[in-house]
Amino acid sequence: MRRFENVVGIDVSKSTLSISFYDGSTHKYYETSNSVRSFTKDFLKKVKGVDWSKVLFMMESTGVYHLKLATHLSRELGYEVSVANPMSIKKYSDMNLRKAKTDKSDSKLIAEYGLEYGYKWRFKPKDELYYEIDSRLKAIEDFQSQINRLNNQIEGFSQLPYEQEEVISCYKDVISAYKSKIKKLEQELEVLLKSRYREEYELVMSIPGVGMKLASIVLGKLECFRNFKRAKEVVSYIGLCPSIRESGTSVRGRGHISRRGNAYIRKILFVCSLSAIRYNKFCSNLYRRLLSSGKAKKLAIIAVANKLIRQIFGVLKNGRPYDPEYLKNLTEVTENG
Repeated sequence: MRRFENVVGIDVSKSTLSISFYDGSTHKYYETSNSVRSFTKDFLKKVKGVDWSKVLFMMESTGVYHLKLATHLSRELGYEVSVANPMSIKKYSDMNLRKAKTDKSDSKLIAEYGLEYGYKWRFKPKDELYYEIDSRLKAIEDFQSQINRLNNQIEGFSQLPYEQEEVISCYKDVISAYKSKIKKLEQELEVLLKSRYREEYELVMSIPGVGMKLASIVLGKLECFRNFKRAKEVVSYIGLCPSIRESGTSVRGRGHISRRGNAYIRKILFVCSLSAIRYNKFCSNLYRRLLSSGKAKKLAIIAVANKLIRQIFGVLKNGRPYDPEYLKNLTEVTENG
């Protein structure tokens, strides 16, 4: 665990960077626009006599606004960067009875937090492929949302007392264009995934119920589960609460989906679970068994989602494609891990 004598606290907004250079006792405040060039010109080059390789640059996660600077400092310059969850810094502020709320005070708070806890939040920059996959997944999701919205509009027009064929035709043309774009993006995703994860892609896609989107998330965004030692860590990260407990043929307890975790991954996993119920032997058997024991359909689907994650985890960690007989024994092990 490395501690730092100096910390640069950076409060990031869409257009500005509020900066506090903290040596453990005093703060020096700077402000500039949110760009790598401005940060270099107005801060790094102005502060003299500092070995930046021995300084921690501390930020809090701001959606996307911190990513360019954090990635530049870490990947391009090789500096130590930490990006904390805003809730952790807020709790630190509450514990220290901070009341003032300004950009200047926020950067000071971030710097002081970094001096004590920054080592817990080391930033690991993603490479270009990660963002290429992520941006396409988001585009597909956005386009699908637009298709759903337009279909709802068409339904509304169809209920009017007079037909609106020309307007509806225009809507259908737009929907067709969106579908064409989605198909193109999915093809690009497949090429991107196979460029780095060909073997892993084939392993994941061998599981009945797993589609392109879930494979893209597992391989591209979650990096083949490399940062997870056990399947239940993945379940926790996603925000699936596996409180349906099984022992042999018995099922007991309740289950629910946590509001924490990654909502987008849960959504994709939910859709894949419906497919797995139809085509995946183990998922189908689990689903029917839970329903027959009186469990609600939603809770049964959550259990299937958990099963699907464990199957994906199993084939990736063991390097073997989906095999119902092999997984029968494997899932017994991973469910305990």
